[in-house]
Amino acid sequence: MCLKKWCFTVAFVCLWANAYAQEETPTYRDLPLRSSGNLQVFAETAAFRGPEGLTRLETYTLIDARQLQFVPEGGKYVSQIDFVLSLQDSAGGPIKRELWTRNVSVEDIRELKKSGALVRDIVAVDVTPGPYKITVSAEDIYGDLQGVCEGHIRVRQLDGPELVVSDLEFASELQQVEEAGRFVRNGWKVVPNTTRFFRVGKPIQFYFEVYNFKVLADDPNDSFVLGYSLIDTSGAVAKAYPARRLLKPGESVAKPETLETEGLAGGAYVLQIELFDRGTREHVRHSRKVFLVSDESEAPQLTEAEQEQLQYYRDIDYIATEKDLTLYESLPTQMEKMKFLQTFWKKIDPSPGTPLNERLRDHLMRMKYSDDNFTSRPGKKGAGTDKGRIYIKYGPPNERDYATSAVGGKAVDTWIYEKSGRYIFVFFDRRGTGIYELVHSTMSGEIYNPEWQNTAF
Repeated sequence: MCLKKWCFTVAFVCLWANAYAQEETPTYRDLPLRSSGNLQVFAETAAFRGPEGLTRLETYTLIDARQLQFVPEGGKYVSQIDFVLSLQDSAGGPIKRELWTRNVSVEDIRELKKSGALVRDIVAVDVTPGPYKITVSAEDIYGDLQGVCEGHIRVRQLDGPELVVSDLEFASELQQVEEAGRFVRNGWKVVPNTTRFFRVGKPIQFYFEVYNFKVLADDPNDSFVLGYSLIDTSGAVAKAYPARRLLKPGESVAKPETLETEGLAGGAYVLQIELFDRGTREHVRHSRKVFLVSDESEAPQLTEAEQEQLQYYRDIDYIATEKDLTLYESLPTQMEKMKFLQTFWKKIDPSPGTPLNERLRDHLMRMKYSDDNFTSRPGKKGAGTDKGRIYIKYGPPNERDYATSAVGGKAVDTWIYEKSGRYIFVFFDRRGTGIYELVHSTMSGEIYNPEWQNTAF
């Protein structure tokens, strides 16, 4: 996926934001994960057969390097990302924990900020099949940014006597190679498409494996039939691809595949595999969700100011309820999302009989003010800071007390709101860089730590 596609994908990928919020009964959704925190990270998994009795779970990560802090070293600029993968069982007990580091180097930091670069990684662990809570965290060591992806997954049983298909690993690059490498499987370089977004008119590329064929040694025509189809959100087959008969290469087969998408509309689809063993008459299916984005889904050419307002119009994370966010994120097309947003803003308009929606006006002004006035790091807007979040959610404070703290002589900014009560928010410039963290508040649902000065460092 080129950087232009990355930027386009990010505009739509809010489909998954908060989709994995904690619930009393975990919801297992086979979708990529998007991080919370100030470092944007995407994570995706695919399961393959592992050692006896185990399944090999591969986890893929994707980060836009423009978010990272680079430091000069040896004539280049380097950055360091520390990753942690954690798996917990249904009772919350730790099962697996993997830590690794990825170093990124560039020669021209200006070109990086202009054109960007995608940092992909992979880690594999062997686990017992079953349900897990997965957490993937990434930390930009020099920039002190962190993103955390969380969700619930079910790891399938792939080691057994029955004919079975592995998970589909969607690919941004798929080619046969001779050398080994980070993303090479069975002679194929499979660079993961971590978001599962493909453009209409461009092929869907993916890789999978089939296990446990019963090979009929005395039959030179021992074969299987393989077919694919794309199923839309209504359950109808949007496109069926011609089935093919293939000779069995042995007990298992590695299968890279490319499917054309001409004539399809943008939206969410289920890619379904059907396999029929002609010798044993076994029949198996496996499927995974994939997303197509059409050029028509893109916003028209807008001025910079219009683009900014449109982005703010879409950004409802801080003011919508969990129920509204979940509904919004479940909508498969951009058109449906925009209809939802129109209804959402109309619903909270304090004076629906007038042409002006005062709540929307205030939201746009708060977003703009936050981006312009609250210090942030490269690649992150002021609206994404702690101060920005509070300002957007609650508006300007009624009172403000700025002082130098006795804690290391660093600055403290205290905001006071009078909203059916008196509430305080304490922001602390922990590192003396002008970037303030919320360390204490008396508002329900916010961090409460009246002894914050004792734990500020």
